[in-house]
Amino acid sequence: MQKPIWTIATQNQFLRQRTVKPKQINQKVTRVVTDLFDTWETVAAYGIAAPQIGNHFRLFIWKGSTMERPEVIINPKIIRARGELKDYDGCLSVPGIYGETRRAAMVEITGLDVEGKGIRRAYEGFDARIVQHEIDHLEGVLFLDRVDDLNELYVLEKVDDAEAEEPLHEKRSLTDSLRDIVVGVRRPLPGHALIW
Repeated sequence: MQKPIWTIATQNQFLRQRTVKPKQINQKVTRVVTDLFDTWETVAAYGIAAPQIGNHFRLFIWKGSTMERPEVIINPKIIRARGELKDYDGCLSVPGIYGETRRAAMVEITGLDVEGKGIRRAYEGFDARIVQHEIDHLEGVLFLDRVDDLNELYVLEKVDDAEAEEPLHEKRSLTDSLRDIVVGVRRPLPGHALIW
């Protein structure tokens, strides 16, 4: 069933809680997986974690750069991380706000697939960023917590250009009211918090 995405404006305390590992792949887990896939069809995202639809199971779905369809990862754990990249980040649960975060350039994870079979995979570049972002959700961490400086956060504002084939957007600084919301929900992590 399609679910609404929970945001910092409505469910900040829930989004800040750590998730629970399902002990087995049962009907409750498969229901959450179905809900994630149903919700996936209605949003533009690289991934969705269970807390974003109001569930505390430790799982998410995501779609990497070479994947044809999203996949499920249950009970993910980062077992190795290497390098550091600072790049774009945004989130359905923090609608309209973007910024750059520091994340590992490569991660290796273990976990379970939707059938309960063990997986062990390594990801690099943007795929590694997506996986880390979703695992952060399972730890109650938002991308806002990984931004070095609040002045680096921005919103995208549509720019009128009659000659442009596609809509153009410009980065704009946060308004005072948006900045106040961010300050109220942010839990800053030190820059070296890439160690899992």
